This record gives sequence, structure tokens and C-alpha cells, in this order.
Amino acid sequence: MTTRDEYTYTDFHDNPSLISEIVRLEERLQRETGQDVTLIAYSPADASPGTGTCRAGLND
Repeated sequence: MTTRDEYTYTDFHDNPSLISEIVRLEERLQRETGQDVTLIAYSPADASPGTGTCRAGLND
């Protein structure tokens, strides 16, 4: 089981092109679903980059 304390917001400060890509995907999802969509990026709080998934529930 996972908790909120295990994750932090992903810092895209040094890579604005990734933010632009996320915004484009949000816009596409809104067009295709007809609903407002907000994507939120989390990273494991205590893991090194590339050490597994941070998708909630996939490791449960």
C-alpha cells in the first residue's frame, strides 16, 4: 500500500519542454473526453531516477 508521503511533485523547472508536452496532452484529453483534465506528475520521494514505477497501486 502507498501513501502520499511516499511521493513528491516532480520538478520540471529545468525542462520547460516537458511542461509544454503535458499541457498538449491535457488539451488532447479534454478534446477527446469532453472533460477538463489535469495531469499531475509525482516521483517517489526516496528513490533514484529510473528505479521502478510511481503509479499508485501498480506495486500493491
